[in-house]
Order: sequence, then structure tokens, then C-alpha cells
Amino acid sequence: MRKAAILLLIATMSMSLTACWSNREVNDIAIVSAIGIDKGNNGNIRLSLQLAVPLLIGTGSSQGGAGTTKLADTSGWVVSEEGATVMETYRSIQQKLPRQIFFSHSRVIIVGHSMAESGVSQVLDFFERYRESQMKSYFAVSATTASDVLNYLPKFERLSSEVIFEELKRRVLPTVRLVDFLNALQSEGVEPFAPILEITASERGDSKYKNLVISGSAVFKEDKMIGRLNDNEARGLHWVLDTVKEGVVTIEIEEGRRKGRISAELEKVNVSRKMKIGESGKMEVRLHADVSANIYENTTDMNLEISKNTNYVIDSLKHEIEKRITASIQKVQRELKSDIFGFGQSIYRRYPRAWNKTYREQWNTLFSEMETKIDVDVRVLRNGLTNKTIKISDNEVEQR
Repeated sequence: MRKAAILLLIATMSMSLTACWSNREVNDIAIVSAIGIDKGNNGNIRLSLQLAVPLLIGTGSSQGGAGTTKLADTSGWVVSEEGATVMETYRSIQQKLPRQIFFSHSRVIIVGHSMAESGVSQVLDFFERYRESQMKSYFAVSATTASDVLNYLPKFERLSSEVIFEELKRRVLPTVRLVDFLNALQSEGVEPFAPILEITASERGDSKYKNLVISGSAVFKEDKMIGRLNDNEARGLHWVLDTVKEGVVTIEIEEGRRKGRISAELEKVNVSRKMKIGESGKMEVRLHADVSANIYENTTDMNLEISKNTNYVIDSLKHEIEKRITASIQKVQRELKSDIFGFGQSIYRRYPRAWNKTYREQWNTLFSEMETKIDVDVRVLRNGLTNKTIKISDNEVEQR
């Protein structure tokens, strides 16, 4: 009985000791939702922090006459300051705020175009060391300045950081987390890349209505941005990296009594790579793409119940996918000459001795000379709810 009483007392005392020793109340902190870094004046950097305002999250905006209140158009507040280093600038911002800046909920880190071209390693050093940094934050480059992106007023969300996060999370084009960008930056046989964020005018032509979109990929050589891939070329990068999760491939049919297009939705994609060193020492990479797709639109007169037509569509899809991959590889190899595909790392894993002995020191040159071979297999799983197409003839609708 005495032992049971002692155990109960110990358990009660232990429960009273459990607490978060480093906890912070929400009303004591300024939550950073996004971070922007631009070039400042006189060699300084300009740090912009988008701070979430909890009291305004979930509110809507309204305008009216007497008795109505105009609420904020955004639940965020962007504060900026210039300084010699990120740490110095961050502390300068902190001195002007009544709350403690809290980085752990940051969704994305954005660097301006000029900063990306001049080099990002020095400004990212702080985020690699600081204990509150969110290494899983997305990393992106702004087509203009990071401040422009953070000050963008979205229509569907209360914070621009939420729009950016959702766009990047969908992975329509290649994206990268901060930890992966830093790993590529410090690894041999691979160079970093990052998505480009751009603010574009809407179709209304009114400067008041704008869209925030991912517009291609920024290609880096070491820590400097040296060029960019357009949307189609960035999709090719997606394929080479085997990061395609969803997408649509559209082919144009030139044969038949009525020309048209067929669109296939990708259901499953798997891209494997095999490295080979030939007898002459020349390297070769073979990419094999295994694709499953569903056809959901057919504006031609082709009846997909006929196997000949289906095979023709499959061959056309193969050609289109090969074209996308080839265009990306050729642009990167011949013009940009930066191994964002990680072919060098693949050679190291397959031939570690040859890499250390021969290829490591010459990789900048050898990467542009290596041969690539692409093989694509396509399976059409479904043709939608019908295999036939609609043909309008003699004022009536027939199915062919």
C-alpha cells in the first residue's frame, strides 16, 4: 500500500513538471510567413518579412455606406530594412517591432532577380545556421524583386505567401525546398535550380487585376543564376528529374478529314536513368519514361475504338514527350552548361572510381559533350466515357 502511494505521488509530481520550457504565446510573437531578399544600396541587402496578422486572418473585405467597416485587403504586413548582413538587418527590424520575430512558420524564401544573378550563398548562410529557420520552406526566384512578390494582393487567399505555397505545392513545374537547394549548392555533380515567380497582368488588361504565377525555372551555376528555362523547357526538366506527378500532354493531328488535337491526362509517370561509359571514355545517359495516361479530349475525327488510330495516338504522345525532354536537355547542355539534372552524381554512384579519377575535375566540359538517349513507353488506360468523336453533318449530330 505504501509503495502504491509513493508511485502515485511521483506520478502526480511528474505531471506538474511537464511543460514547454521554450513556449511562446501567440500575442507575443510576430509570425513570419514569407521572406524576401533583394539587393540594396551600396552593397547592402534588403530583407523583407511578411508578417501574419492573426486578428485579420479569416476576415473578408467590404465597402459600403454608413454602418459598414472596410476591413483589410490582406492579413499580412510586409516590413523591410537594409543592412550589411541578414542577421544585422533582421535585428534592425526587430528593434522596430513590439513582438518577437518568429521564423519557424515561414512558407517560402524568395530572392530577387538581381540578387540571384550576383550570388545567393552569403544571404542563405544565415538560414542554414539559425535555429528557427524552416529548412522545408520552398525556395524561389522573383522575376523582378522579392518585395514585389510579397506585396502582391491575392484574390483567393489572405496572404500572398499562401498563394505561393499552394502554387509550388501543386508542382506543375519543378519546385525545390531550401534544404534541397542548399544540398545541390554544396554537392559535386549537380547544380541548383529554382522556380521563377512572376506577377502578370490579367486578361482584363487592368493593372489593378494581376496574377502571381510560376514562370519557368532559374538555372544556377554554383550560387549564381546564369539563365532560365521557359515553361516548356521547365516541364522537360520535370521529366528528367522524375518529379512529374500530374499534367496534360496535347498532340496535334495533321492527318484525317478533320484536323484537331487530342489531350491526354497523365496518371502515372516513372522515369529511370542509366549511366554508361563507352570504350572511348565518352559518357552516355539513357532515360526511360514509363507513362500511363487517359484521353479526355479528342477534337479530331479519329475513332479510338480502332486499334490503328489508338496506336497512332500513342506514337504521337511518345514523340511529344521525347520532344519536351530533348528540348530541355539541349538547352541546358549547349547553352547554359549547368548540370541541374544531376547526371554527374549519377555517374559518381555508378562509377565512383572513374568519377574521382577522371571526370570530377573536367565535369564542366564533359557534361556538355555527353550523349543522351530517350526511350518512352505510353499506355492509354481510358478514353473517357466514349471512344468515338462527335461529327456534325447534314444538320444532325452523329457519332463516328
